[in-house]
Amino acid sequence: MGKIPEGWIMPSARVMIVEDENIVAMDIKQRLEMLGYEVVATVTTGEEAVKLTEKTRPDIILMDIVLKGEMDGIEAAEEIKRRFKIPIIYITAYSDEETLERAKITEPFGYIIKPFEDRELHSVIEISLYKNKMERKLRESEERYRAIIRSLNDVLFTLDSNGRFTMVSGQIQDYGLVEDEIIGKTPREVFGASGQIHHEKNQEVLKGESIVYQWKWEKDGENLYFIVSLSPLRGSEGEIIGITGILKDITSLKEYEMALEKENEISRALANLAKKLLKPISIEKISDNVIEYARKLTDSQFCIIGVFDEGELEDCVIPEETLKECNIKEKPRMERLCGWILENREPIISNDPQGDRRAFRIPEGHVKIENFLVFPALLQGELVGIIALANKDGVYDEKDLEVVERLADLYSIAIKRKLDEEKNRIIIQKFLKIVSEVLEELK
Repeated sequence: MGKIPEGWIMPSARVMIVEDENIVAMDIKQRLEMLGYEVVATVTTGEEAVKLTEKTRPDIILMDIVLKGEMDGIEAAEEIKRRFKIPIIYITAYSDEETLERAKITEPFGYIIKPFEDRELHSVIEISLYKNKMERKLRESEERYRAIIRSLNDVLFTLDSNGRFTMVSGQIQDYGLVEDEIIGKTPREVFGASGQIHHEKNQEVLKGESIVYQWKWEKDGENLYFIVSLSPLRGSEGEIIGITGILKDITSLKEYEMALEKENEISRALANLAKKLLKPISIEKISDNVIEYARKLTDSQFCIIGVFDEGELEDCVIPEETLKECNIKEKPRMERLCGWILENREPIISNDPQGDRRAFRIPEGHVKIENFLVFPALLQGELVGIIALANKDGVYDEKDLEVVERLADLYSIAIKRKLDEEKNRIIIQKFLKIVSEVLEELK
């Protein structure tokens, strides 16, 4: 047994000894205590080692490879590593390749071949404790890094020089993709035709450029929008060894921008329509203009306007092209639909006309009506018309209602102006007639 070197700071690590030879175990225990370590347990079997590890939680374990019982030292070490992540040093009199290869699988922190000196024992323990401390710090650092990555909404990724994914952050799962299934694949293999743009941009980045671009991905019938940022990944000598990237989801922002642009488009269209309706045109021409804009702004295949006079349906204004598209020769009867509107003075949205009792009768040979929207045009509380739309590319919703309501307001104002003009014309004609009659009498 060697002497403790002068000036040595006494360690205080807690050690468990697993050795089935009592004399050897006692000798190791005395050595450890002389070196300043605390021996928390001495056991002779692998089963006992696992049990007492859970109870005592030592800082390090000295494990004999060959033990009596059903569980040898290697099996016990494997179980302890899996459950408790405590560093293990093998102590063995066997140094044959087969035993060492089997022991290597458990990734021990060191080996001590019997017989050994105190200095050797101390060095292996201290190195193992230091290595374990560094690995623990590394694990904690990795966990913090992963926690930070998980907290981000962006997807972080890296690719190698062949454009294959080498790392993808867990946020990719939010888009129905599995990280392990992406690693080793190219963007074209992961995203299909949508990934072609990534392949092209990756080639530019591998030449040394940093690139930012927008990407639209159609997934399960839904459009997703991203900003992709790519930069070269360089090695220790500055050479490009791959790509680092960030995938930022801007779908909400893009949808807001598109909604704003759509609203601006609608406002511009309604302003243009208002200018047209201010011109001295007929009621039929007013209806034709409203029909044109209604179809365009709601993406509808068909639009007709029902014209009312004193609460009765007087006429249906239907564009000639619509009559041809619908494959009908006579105008459709809308009594059922008009009756509901007259009674309720409320708009109708139906995306299932076949099951809707409010739907109007479809003439024989008419194309199928997939959906429809009807809005009453009111003038000082009186129904002057209805705007009826059908076969939108999609489904009618509240936004369509808002657009058609604004169209109905313009239609009502234009009709009121036209009717007022007609009333004024009649009044003037009557006035001129009276003046003419008076002048005639004065002759």
